[in-house]
Amino acid sequence: MSLCEQLKVSVIVPTYRDWAGLENCLKALALQRYQRGGYEVLVVNNAPQEAPPAGIHWPDNTQLIGEATPGSYAARNRGIDEARGEVLAFLDADCLPEPEWLEAALICMENQGADLVAGQIALTYQCERLTPAECYEKAFAFRQAQNVERGVAVTANLIVRREVFDAVGVFNEQMMSGGDFEFTRRATTAGFKLVYCPEALVRHPARNTLASLAQKARRVSAGSMALHGETGALQGSGRVLGNLGNDLRELLQRSDMSWRERSWALGVLIYLKGVKLRQRLAMRFNPRKARELPR
Repeated sequence: MSLCEQLKVSVIVPTYRDWAGLENCLKALALQRYQRGGYEVLVVNNAPQEAPPAGIHWPDNTQLIGEATPGSYAARNRGIDEARGEVLAFLDADCLPEPEWLEAALICMENQGADLVAGQIALTYQCERLTPAECYEKAFAFRQAQNVERGVAVTANLIVRREVFDAVGVFNEQMMSGGDFEFTRRATTAGFKLVYCPEALVRHPARNTLASLAQKARRVSAGSMALHGETGALQGSGRVLGNLGNDLRELLQRSDMSWRERSWALGVLIYLKGVKLRQRLAMRFNPRKARELPR
């Protein structure tokens, strides 16, 4: 009997006031080629005081759970607690998995002897002519293959054997950002095998405004400081700026981007580096206010 026939999978989807995105995600999950009785879907509402709209269709293998502790990692941990599967698959609520997503991830897990599988995340755009923010996202967002080379991955498309959580623990609920890198780094450092699986594909909408990118940059910067235990005003700033050369080289090599797109991506990149540095200063001199970041 193959791995795909043996395993019971729990798909965990945290959501926070994005019912429209969630409904599309559930529709895509209902089309999975993986055997319907072989997986469950756990939706964790991170604003449990708000009931979902009446019109949402809930497939019969789907369960809605509430988690009041703020943060997507607290929501994912609640899903882990409730999950019955031997393998736990994580998606964002605004992701659309391809029909072969789950089956492909489990085949990669079996064939490569992996404990964690990071799937491909392809961006979608609102219009053919990309906004400056979308140009940046096209160049730099969700670099899952490169992440895996460094022993980390994002939870927008991550499949994990339960035994990994049993061994190294769950996500750090104190982190509003970067908890996926912190967990996967913990797992790979402990000797668990992480692989990249391009066939396990999900689609994710690109952020299309500078405001949304800046909000994410502030959250990521705060999470990075927590991850690395940085408290000084300039501590870690070298890491923020140090990748600029590599990012520029990678951008110049992108044959799939026009010069207009690459120029906007570079400009937004420099702008966001400044946002991150400013957030670090705010965390140092006014930490209480700086931590009150929008989700």
